[in-house]
Formats: sequence, C-alpha cells, structure tokens
Amino acid sequence: MNALQRYMTADHDRLDRLLDRAVSSAERFDIDAFEEFRAGLLRHIGIEEKILLPDARRHRGGEPLPIAARLRVEHAAIASLMVPTPDHALVAEIRNLLTVHNRIEEESGGAYELIATLAGDEADTLLQRAQAVPTPPVARHFDGAGVFRTAAEALALAERNAARKRKG
Repeated sequence: MNALQRYMTADHDRLDRLLDRAVSSAERFDIDAFEEFRAGLLRHIGIEEKILLPDARRHRGGEPLPIAARLRVEHAAIASLMVPTPDHALVAEIRNLLTVHNRIEEESGGAYELIATLAGDEADTLLQRAQAVPTPPVARHFDGAGVFRTAAEALALAERNAARKRKG
C-alpha cells in the first residue's frame, strides 16, 4: 500500500471510530462525536472530489476513472445524509452506504491504488495536497422537506441528478 492509500484508508478508519463513538450507547447519542465525524467526512469527500478524482482524470488525458461516476453519486448520497438531525437509525444508514463505498476505494485495484499509480512521481505531492485540506465549515442540520434519511432515497436522488447532468 502506498502513502496516499495509507493516508486515505487511515482517515476512513478514524471516521469509522467517530461514527462508532456516536452510537456506542443504545440509550444515548454522542452528538459531539457525530459532528466531528460529519465535518471530517465532508473534508474527506472534498479531498476525493476536488483533488484525487480530478488528478486521475488529468493523468488519463481528460478521461475520468471508470469508477468515478459511481463514486460521485455515492458522495452526493452520503453528503445528503449529513443534512438531517442524526440519530441511531440515520447512523445505520450512513454506515451501510460507507461500508460498500469505502471498500471500492480501498481494495486492491480500487480507486486509491489507481489514483496513486496514475500520479506516479507526483503521488507525494498529491498526498501533501490532500493533507493540507482544511476541515470545512458545516451548516446546521435541517429536517424539512426534501431531506432524506435512508441510503436508498439518497442514492436514488443522486442517481437522478447524475443522469440529468449527463444529458446536459
């Protein structure tokens, strides 16, 4: 595993621990742990969307990674699940989505390995850029109309939006 893969995978592990801490008690929800998870996850997605995937596309002569469209749809769905007020049920939905998503990024031949391989000699610079990304500010939770609380709903909307975008 190269340094970029180790960094991004370690960040997944850190985020998983925060999510575990948020729901470590069936009677209590640790909102502070969830908020740290939320900000960290949005930072992590930002690294992938603004640095890693564009860099891979550049190295492929403008052609995105074959898995990029799926990752972007899942990123949109995951980000939408950060909007409502969290509880144990929402964390279960997030965890289900992240389990599959993270495997696609981390596995041998996955997105992180492909991105680092494409970067070649520039992989260390790419890692430094990723490490330098600050944690973004986060908005208040919102529970009104148009907010989804299940992975299935969030993925369906993200798929529809991606399809619309492809059509132009």
